[in-house]
Amino acid sequence: MNRFSLLFLPALALNCFSAPEPSIELVFNRLYSFQFEESQSAARAYAQKNSADPMAYASLSAAYLFCEMNRLQVFNKDMFKEEKISGEQAKKIGAAAKSGFEEALARTKSTASDALRKNDRDTNALLALVIATGAERDFAALVEKRLKDSYYAAKASQEYALKLQAIDPAIQDAWFTRGFSEYLVGSVPFVIRWLMKIEQVDGDKKKGVELMEKCARGGRYLKPFAQMMLATIYQKDKRMKESRQMLEAFAADHPENQVVRNELAKMPKS
Repeated sequence: MNRFSLLFLPALALNCFSAPEPSIELVFNRLYSFQFEESQSAARAYAQKNSADPMAYASLSAAYLFCEMNRLQVFNKDMFKEEKISGEQAKKIGAAAKSGFEEALARTKSTASDALRKNDRDTNALLALVIATGAERDFAALVEKRLKDSYYAAKASQEYALKLQAIDPAIQDAWFTRGFSEYLVGSVPFVIRWLMKIEQVDGDKKKGVELMEKCARGGRYLKPFAQMMLATIYQKDKRMKESRQMLEAFAADHPENQVVRNELAKMPKS
């Protein structure tokens, strides 16, 4: 090898080990690996180059949501029980996380609205709204434990999911929103359920699980979320074998997630 070639070796090595190009896939990959700072950084980097793409901000809102769910150990609790949030828990949520989440949510809605004014069948914008309003619903219901306050976001997310599937039935992520809405409404007291009118939602928890299972099989961005949610529901219903199988499928795709691997280690294998 001549001296001229040697001059380029450091540059070649740097290119081989440079950070991956920011993408929505990278944001969700880091999110489900529970690398939340990396997920948020990837979302911001993607937004800098794609400021008009509502998915940039929808993915960032999801990153904030998962960070708080993990911090508060939401997956280890009864997620669908409404309770008054304590002062200590409110401190744990933190003003910075809530502010960042709300800003990402607002940016999703504004950029998606711009896109839909140009093309009301823009599936990318509708998917971003499904994800972001779903995150809004989940932040209220699962993090802040305000099931009644999550109703309006759940209603909006359901409407976007139905519109999205009417345009492109192949988008499987919409099943998560539809299933979660069904399960959420079925989990509240009957008096409240009677008041929670959401399009094509009956409050049938079994149906909700079945719809989320569709996303767990074929979703693109929300498949791992559906797997984690179903694993928790299965545990609550004493379906431990199915819960383990769902977490094993999750861990196979996201081996860096030590939290899920630790949970699997505690579970019986049969």
